[in-house]
Amino acid sequence: MNNHPLVSVIIPTYNRAALLRETVESVLKQTYREIEIVVVDDGSTDDTAAVMQSYGSRIRYSRRPNAGVNAARNVGIKQAKGQYLALLDSDDLWEPYKIELQVALLKKFSDVGFTFSNFYIFKGPTPEIGERRIDGLGTWFEHESERPDPFQWRQQFSSLGIALSSQPSRDFSVSGGDIYGASLFNPYVLPSTALIRSSALAAGLRLHEFDSTCGDWEFFSRLSKERGCVYADLETTFNRSHEDAVRLTRVDSSVQLGRRIAMIDRLWRADRPFYSKQGDEVDEVQYRLLLQAAKQHLLSGRGEQARASLKRARTLRVESSIKESLLRTVAGIPGSGLLLMALRASVHGMRRLAVRE
Repeated sequence: MNNHPLVSVIIPTYNRAALLRETVESVLKQTYREIEIVVVDDGSTDDTAAVMQSYGSRIRYSRRPNAGVNAARNVGIKQAKGQYLALLDSDDLWEPYKIELQVALLKKFSDVGFTFSNFYIFKGPTPEIGERRIDGLGTWFEHESERPDPFQWRQQFSSLGIALSSQPSRDFSVSGGDIYGASLFNPYVLPSTALIRSSALAAGLRLHEFDSTCGDWEFFSRLSKERGCVYADLETTFNRSHEDAVRLTRVDSSVQLGRRIAMIDRLWRADRPFYSKQGDEVDEVQYRLLLQAAKQHLLSGRGEQARASLKRARTLRVESSIKESLLRTVAGIPGSGLLLMALRASVHGMRRLAVRE
């Protein structure tokens, strides 16, 4: 392998011209220089094209009709020429050492399909201004008593004998293994933190284009099952916390729940060897998600959809939980969804009043 293999940085974007410029600049500041930047414009209507043209040949820019972030990522993967692929969201930023560190890790652990890391979450115009939170990955596990550990081994980075031109400010642990099973319960990979070995995608593995919520979650789960991964417990990426028009958090919660349930059907439930060993866990996770979906449907006045979710939930457990019984009772009362909506609005109103007083 070339001592300095080409890294293709794939940036899908939609109506984020100002933020995109900051993202591209963070790539151009990387200590690792063998990089091509592939920007896939997913039908923007702002001045994205003009901003990208100002970079000239430093950016490979293409435009396509709007089809969603994962479709744009797949286009970028097809266009990429690098031995390694990095997926970078157009509102995220990188530490200067990010790519150099991860290329070194993939060289050191030549059998794995990808590496990923922890990340910062920041609010404000820049990571230096406003709030910044370390251990962004930890926020994905805040509802758990402890973060599940799917890795088979762990070493300190300082013990690996890897020299970088720009060393991180602290030592950190490097872990290896397979996150496939653990990903049933939680996502593990923020796409912007990953570096993928392009040869690991030779079998045609791509991101699910019709699921913008869970498509990357499913992609990294499948890739981990095929080739395994290495995790660096170090923040290499700044994940911007904001609510613009294309944030996935703006998707209705019942839609998000439905997509996760469908992903489990496609992946872990359809995996017969996995399901034969861990089917009880698959059923339990889906059961809880179906109850959450039923509640959301009731709160939105969608009684028929709530009853459909509860009907499927009933097939996944021998005995009903208290929550299921309560939801089933409410779903059987005509107009109960509207009543729940009114009650929730009343409670929220009283809370706002109490805060003012």
